[in-house]
Amino acid sequence: MGDIIEERETRGLGLLLTIADANQESLIESGIDPELARKAALQAADRIRHEHGGTQMYIPKGAHMVLTQRDWQIWEEFNTNNRRELAKKYDLTERSIYLIIARCRVEHDRKHQLLLFG
Repeated sequence: MGDIIEERETRGLGLLLTIADANQESLIESGIDPELARKAALQAADRIRHEHGGTQMYIPKGAHMVLTQRDWQIWEEFNTNNRRELAKKYDLTERSIYLIIARCRVEHDRKHQLLLFG
């Protein structure tokens, strides 16, 4: 029984360190000093531990979070009146076009807000 608990704790620590490492890499890629990035990354992992520790979580692959080159092309071509034509051109439903435009708009606005206030 003790081995099972120790294995779970080791896996849990490994997961938290993986989260911290991923955060640190992202922060460094964004130009943050490596020491400061590590400190912030460990704080983020600790916050996750504090808020979600002991619970089971499902982490989705997030394929819909990533906007593809095709999605940005649709965004560029979209003019509010051509949803049907874009759906036909890209072999998608009109609803799919709507969802792509909505995701692109959110990302576009987020990037521009960072430029204004970052």
